[in-house]
Amino acid sequence: MKKNSARIIINSDVLAPAAMALLEARGAEVRMLPTRATEAEMIAAVSEAPTHAILVRTTRITPAVYDAAPDLRVVSKHGVGYDNIDVADASARGIAVLRTHGANARSVAELALGMMISVLRYMVPFDTALKQGTWPQSAFMGRELSGSKLGIVGCGAVGSSLVALCRPFDLDIRIYDPYLAPEAIPEGVGRVDVLDELLEWADIVTLHCPLTEETDRMIDAAALARMRKGTFLVNAGRGPLVDDGALVAALESGHLAGAALDTFVVEPPDPHHPLWKQKNVVFTPHIGGSTRQSLERVAVQAVENIFYVLDGTPLPAKCVVG
Repeated sequence: MKKNSARIIINSDVLAPAAMALLEARGAEVRMLPTRATEAEMIAAVSEAPTHAILVRTTRITPAVYDAAPDLRVVSKHGVGYDNIDVADASARGIAVLRTHGANARSVAELALGMMISVLRYMVPFDTALKQGTWPQSAFMGRELSGSKLGIVGCGAVGSSLVALCRPFDLDIRIYDPYLAPEAIPEGVGRVDVLDELLEWADIVTLHCPLTEETDRMIDAAALARMRKGTFLVNAGRGPLVDDGALVAALESGHLAGAALDTFVVEPPDPHHPLWKQKNVVFTPHIGGSTRQSLERVAVQAVENIFYVLDGTPLPAKCVVG
């Protein structure tokens, strides 16, 4: 597509300066839309003028959006998870859907590692007690990460980055990922073919897979019951991977020793949800990929993906969805 001819909707409160510079250099007409814009607001934005691309963060991209944007050629996800995009309908209309594969993997993996250490050492309850004026040295007995059995569900860009970060801790690591090619399994890592086997074995289970019909509520009451008493759960993938009601029950009963959540079934979550009352749980507001470095990489790649499509350039295979 020629310079000065592309109208692009940016579904983000802000976009990294390097990405904005790319858009300016290409003379694109940019229409900013808030990160949490509604579907109706997106439809209104694409209806204002012929729209060729959408760079999307959280707004749902539905058939109604496509209907309102007959000139749309590409939806580029600012991130990896694309469960807010109707990919099947886009493909049927010849609209490309791309994601920023690997651009934020290191940041998410670092957060997951930090969360594991935090729950293993009971940092949140200790922090809370100190702020309440007590000195609770013997209130909780933590454990070392070193030597633990780590079960990773999903070993794509994030999962494999986490494996690399965990090497110095001498962990016994096993993965469950039915879609991972044998040659992509990290060296020294075991693979299990059945999720239940991983859950029954691990001291720590950490989730790094996309949200699909297959993975929705994959960690339900039955899955949690298969984990040994005292297991820790980390979810830095997608909130609906875990049945949050079942998680609350497992924490309240003491079956799980702790949990760490960067993602939630509903975002933002209900401020009165019983999860907030649990003691050894670390919460972050879906910021796994939100570091200065990763946000720049993601934004730049998302913009580059748009112009790959508009220019007719061959697409990077790992970024193509559907």
